[in-house]
Amino acid sequence: MSSWLKRWTLALAVMGGVVGFGASLTRTVHAAAPAAESQVATVDDLTSEAFKALRQSQFDRVNELLSKAATLANNGSVVSRWASWTNQFDTQWQGTQSERRQQYEKFVADVHKLQAAGKESYAIDYVRDAYVRADDKKAFRDQPWVDQIVKNSVAQVETCEAKEQWLKCLRIYSALGSLEPANPQWKDKLKLTLRHVRLIALYAPDELKVLREAESKDEDGVDALLHPTTQPTTALSATKPLKDDGEDNFKVDWHDQLKGIRMEMLSDALEDARENYYRDVALKDMLTGGLSGVKALATTAGLEKTFPKLGDEETRHEFLAKLEDLSSKAKDSLGTNESTDIRRTLSQLRAANTDTIDLPEEIIVNEFADGAFGVLDPFSSMIWPSDMEEFNKATQGEFSGVGIQIQSDPDGSLKVVSPLEDSPAYHARIKAGDVIIGINGKNAKGISITQAVKNITGPAGTSVTLTVRSPDNTSREVPLIRETIKVPSIKGWSHKPGGGWDYIVDPEQHIAYIRLTQFTKTTGEELNKAMDDLQAQHVNALILDLRYNPGGLLTAAIEVCEKFVDKGVIVSTHPDRDTPNRPTMAKANGSGASNIPLVVLVNQYSASASEIVSGCLKDNKRALIVGERTFGKGSVQMLFPLVDREAFLKLTTSHYYLPSGRCIHREENSTEWGVDPDVSVEVTPEQMRTASDARQELDVLHDANENGEVPAPTTQAAKDPLTVDPQLSAALLLLRLQLNGAQI
Repeated sequence: MSSWLKRWTLALAVMGGVVGFGASLTRTVHAAAPAAESQVATVDDLTSEAFKALRQSQFDRVNELLSKAATLANNGSVVSRWASWTNQFDTQWQGTQSERRQQYEKFVADVHKLQAAGKESYAIDYVRDAYVRADDKKAFRDQPWVDQIVKNSVAQVETCEAKEQWLKCLRIYSALGSLEPANPQWKDKLKLTLRHVRLIALYAPDELKVLREAESKDEDGVDALLHPTTQPTTALSATKPLKDDGEDNFKVDWHDQLKGIRMEMLSDALEDARENYYRDVALKDMLTGGLSGVKALATTAGLEKTFPKLGDEETRHEFLAKLEDLSSKAKDSLGTNESTDIRRTLSQLRAANTDTIDLPEEIIVNEFADGAFGVLDPFSSMIWPSDMEEFNKATQGEFSGVGIQIQSDPDGSLKVVSPLEDSPAYHARIKAGDVIIGINGKNAKGISITQAVKNITGPAGTSVTLTVRSPDNTSREVPLIRETIKVPSIKGWSHKPGGGWDYIVDPEQHIAYIRLTQFTKTTGEELNKAMDDLQAQHVNALILDLRYNPGGLLTAAIEVCEKFVDKGVIVSTHPDRDTPNRPTMAKANGSGASNIPLVVLVNQYSASASEIVSGCLKDNKRALIVGERTFGKGSVQMLFPLVDREAFLKLTTSHYYLPSGRCIHREENSTEWGVDPDVSVEVTPEQMRTASDARQELDVLHDANENGEVPAPTTQAAKDPLTVDPQLSAALLLLRLQLNGAQI
C-alpha cells in the first residue's frame, strides 16, 4: 500500500468514515454496526458496477451508479469525489452526444432532400456521412431506407462503369466501401476504377479534364440544393477556379515519369518478391495481375488520342487476345521453374506488343508492375529511376516543405493524414482529414503521391499555394512558405512565457500531459528530459497523447516503451513463411522504467510506431488506452536494389506483432486491426476539428513582457481543450479516479 493510502486509511479509521475500499477495511471500522456494514457492501457493489460500466463506455450508467454510491457514503468521502468527477464528465459527454445527433439528423435530412430532387447518385455520399455519426452503425446500415439507397447506388455505379464515368464510380464505390467495410467487392472495384483514372491522368490528362468538368457541374447543383442561402462550397467554386487546361494544366509528362524503365528491372523485382514477400504468393497470381494491368491500359477509353493504334479496333482486339492467351498460360503454370516462367511471360508480352499496338516498352513494363505488385498490398511498389531523386532526399533527410503527411485515398484524392506540428501547414491550420484539391492553382485530383510531393516540396524560402477542402466541403486557398522541417517530437500542455513547456493539466491532482507528435531519433532523449521535469515537480500521473501521430522510427518507439515497461516483449516482427528475412524481437531492458500511472490517447490517425507503443503498454497492462481504434499500419517494408541501383522494389517483408501476438496491420478485407481502446470515446469529424483548434491555441508561444508576464490576448479567448475534447477529459477522469483509490 502506498504511503498516501496508508495515511488516508488511518484518518478514516480515526474519523469512522465509510468508503468502498474493501471488506477488510469496512469490517474493521464497523465491526459493531451490521447495518452500516450492509450499507458499505452496497456502496462496494455500486462502485464495482460503475467501473465495469466505465470500461464499456457507458458513461451515463457510471454517473448514475456513483451518484447512488455517494448518497449512501458519508459526505466528503472519496466516493463523493468520484461521483463529482464522473458527473462533470457525463455532462460534457451528453453535450457531445447531443451535438453528434444533430449532425446525424442534418445529414439524414440532406439525403432526403437529394432523393426528392432526383439526385439519387449523390444521396449515398450523405448516407455515408450520417453513418459515420450514427450511434449504432450496424443498426443504421440495416435500416430499409438505407438498404434501398445502397441497392440503387449499386445499379447506378454499374451504369457509370458502362459509360466510363470513372470519377462518379470512384465517389460511389468509396461511399459503399465506407458503409460496408468488410465487403471485398467494393475495395476491388475501387482499385480497378482508380487504375482507370490513373491511366487517363498519366497518358491522356485532357480526357480527365472532361470527366472533372462533368462531375464538378453536378457537384455545384448539389451544393445549390443543400445550401441555397450561401455561396457554393464545392472546390471549383469557393475559390478561384483551378487551372485545368492548356499550359497551366497540372499534367504529368509520361515520358519524364517513365524515363529509364527497363524490362530487366521488372524481371528482377518479380523474383525478389517471390523470394522475400512476407507470405506465400503464387507467381501465377502476380503474372496474371500484371497482365490485367496491361489489359486495363488497352481497354481505357481516351488513351487512343495519345496512342493512335489503340483506336484501331482490329489491332487492339488482337493484342487483347494475346494477353488472354498469356494469362491462361500463367494460370496453368506449375511453378517448377519460376525464373523461366517470368522471362518467358515478359518476352511473349514484349512480342505481343511489338506485333500489335506497339506502345513504348516502358509503358508496358510500368503497367505490368502496377498490376503485379498491386496483387500483394498497397505498400509494395516500384521506385523507378524518375523517383530516385525524391527517394534520395527522403532517405538523407535533405528536403524541405510545408510539413504534412499525405496519402492517396481510394477515390484518388490527396488526403492529409496529419500536419507536422510547428510546420507551415500546421500554423496555417491545415488539419487531418483535409483534402488537397489543388497545388499552385492546378487541379490535383488523381495525381500520384510522388507527383504531389514533387510539387509541394521545394527549397526553403520558396512558396507554394495549396487549395484545401475541409470535411464540411468548404474550400480555401492556403499560401505557404516552405521550410526545413525540424519539429520537436515532445510537447506539453501549454507554452511557458518565452519558451519551454508547462506539462501540468491538473494542478490539484498533479496530473501531467505529454503529446508525442512523431517518433524521431531525438524522441527518447526529449522524453527523458520531460520525465525528469515531471519528477522534479512530483507529478502523480501522466496522460500520453499519441493522437494524429503518424509514426516514425522503430528504435524511438522501443525507447518510449522502455521508459514505462521494465520487462517483457515490446514488439516482434516475422514473415508468415520461411524467407531470408528472419524474425526479430525487442524486449525491455529494465533500465529505470517509470511506474507513474499512465493513460494513452489514440485515434484513427495514430499509426505505425504509435500503435507499437500503445499496444505494448496495453498488452503489458502498463496503461489504459482511451479514444478510438488506431490506423492499422503494421507492415514492414524493405528496399531491394535493381539493375545497379537504378531502381528499387519496395516490398513488405514482415509484420509487427504486439506482445499478445496480435498483428496490428489492417489487411484489405479485415474487420480487426490496430489497437482497440480500453475505454472507447468516439467523436465526429467536426468535434475532432474543434478539439484540435483548441489544442493548437495552447501551442502558441507568447513572448513575455519585461515583467515576465504574458500580455492579455487581443482576440476572443480560445476554448479550453478540456471542455471540447471528451477523449482528453475521459483520460483525466480515469487518472483522477485511480489516484483516489478506484480499481478500474
